[in-house]
Amino acid sequence: MSSYRRLFRAQRLINLMKANRGMTSTGKQPIFDVETRKDFEQRVINSDRPVVVDFHASWCCPCKALAPRLENVVSEQEGRVRLARVDIDEHGELALDYNVGSVPSLVVISNGKVVNRMVGLQTSEYLRKWLHKAVPQPPPEDTEN
Repeated sequence: MSSYRRLFRAQRLINLMKANRGMTSTGKQPIFDVETRKDFEQRVINSDRPVVVDFHASWCCPCKALAPRLENVVSEQEGRVRLARVDIDEHGELALDYNVGSVPSLVVISNGKVVNRMVGLQTSEYLRKWLHKAVPQPPPEDTEN
């Protein structure tokens, strides 16, 4: 697939996500956009579960390509982790607070502390492995009866 076609597909997915933003922006939803610093503190720092913070920019093509992959990987976690999306152009002070020097940058925050971070566009499989290391996984179900 050509680069142009991949970019077009990524942009189409971004537009779909924006259209569905109202369905994913409530406090208990696993995927949300950070609106203010106070919102970040309440929904990320004080979260009862780990949160992957996606520092991105609207003009960043790798960010646009990473977004659907990351959303799929977080959705596979079945609510054990949330995804907070932070636009660095709107919330530059948050990006500075977390030493974000380039985008996309991912930071996992658990109990108010950074437990893992990653920079750059990654494959879905790499994201799964990275998230598995950062987020405690439930024990396997006992199948003996």
